[in-house]
Amino acid sequence: MTFLRWCVICMAQAKVVFFTNISPEQRQVVVDRALPGMNVIHAPAGMPDDEKIELVRDADFIMLFPGRLSDRVLQAAKKCKLIQLLSAGYDEMNLRLAGDLGIPVANNGGANRVAVAEHTMMLILSCYRRLTYYANNVKAGRWKQEQDRKLDVFELEGKTLGIIGMGNIGQQVAKRARAFDVNLQYYDKHHPLPPTQEEALGLQPVSLEDLLRTSDVVTTHVPLTRETRGMIGAGQLAMMKPSAIIINTSRGGVINEAALAEALQKGTIAAAGLDVMEHEPPDPNDPLLKLENVIITPHTAGPTLESIPKRADNAYANIQRVWQGEPPQWTPEYENPE
Repeated sequence: MTFLRWCVICMAQAKVVFFTNISPEQRQVVVDRALPGMNVIHAPAGMPDDEKIELVRDADFIMLFPGRLSDRVLQAAKKCKLIQLLSAGYDEMNLRLAGDLGIPVANNGGANRVAVAEHTMMLILSCYRRLTYYANNVKAGRWKQEQDRKLDVFELEGKTLGIIGMGNIGQQVAKRARAFDVNLQYYDKHHPLPPTQEEALGLQPVSLEDLLRTSDVVTTHVPLTRETRGMIGAGQLAMMKPSAIIINTSRGGVINEAALAEALQKGTIAAAGLDVMEHEPPDPNDPLLKLENVIITPHTAGPTLESIPKRADNAYANIQRVWQGEPPQWTPEYENPE
C-alpha cells in the first residue's frame, strides 16, 4: 500500500452497520470497542429488510450477531468489503451469494472458544452426576428417593473422551479435559493436528467409527455444513456404548434429533447434554424435552460477559485489516453450508 493511499484511508470514516439482537448493555460494549475511524451504526436484527437495505447501501462493513442476513439485503450492500460475524458459525449466511458478490464473510476467530469449552465440560459433568434431576428433586421437597440408591452417577476420571472436530473449541475442550485424567481421542477429517500438537494435548487420532465405539463421552465441535448435517444418526448412535453420553454445543443439525430421542428412550446410549437444537426454540412437544436423561440449555454456551468484548476486538481488528487493504482472517471456503 502506498503512503498516499494509507493517508486517505486513515482520514476516511469506515461505516460499520451492526445488526444484532443482544441486550442493550452487551450491544454498547461492542459499539464502545470500535477503533478510531470507525462509525458504528447499530440496528435491531429484526428490522424489516427494506429498512436494512437503506442502511447497507453505502456501508463499508456489516457486523452481525446473530449471523443472519437475507439475500435481498446482501445484494444491496454494493460497497461492503466484509461481513463480520460475531458468532462462530457460517450456517445462516448464503456463502455462495456472498462469494458471487465478492464479499468475504468472517466469523469471530474463536473468541467464544473458552466459553463453549467450559460449557461442554459442565454438560459432561452434569450428565454424569444427574445434576438437574437431583437439584429439581431437592427444590420439590424430595431429598433422597428409594430409586436413588442404585448409584447411577459416575466419575469422569479414567473415561475415554472422544472429540469430533479439533478446531479452536475442540482444542480448548481437550486442554480442560486433561485435568480430569481422561483418555483423549479425536476425529477431524479435514483439519487433523500435527503430531507434535497431538502429543502436547495428549490426543490420539482415530476414525469416526472407532471414536464412537470406544468413547465413554462423545462431544461434537464441527460447523454445520452439507457434510456434517446429520453426521450423527441412528447408525452412529448404535455404535456407541449403552453407558455412553453425547454432548452437542456446535449446531443442532449435526445430530439427527429423532434418532437421538429414540436412542435415549431405548437405552442405546445413556444420556445427552445439548446446548443447541435443530429448531430453536424447540417445539413444546419435542420428545427430547420430556426425557430425564437429557439436559438442554438454550444456546447459551458462547455468549458470556468475557466473550462479548473478545468478539468485538476480533471483529474490529479484522475490519481494520480489510480497511487497510489486507485480506480478512477467519473466512471459509465459499460453499452452500446446507
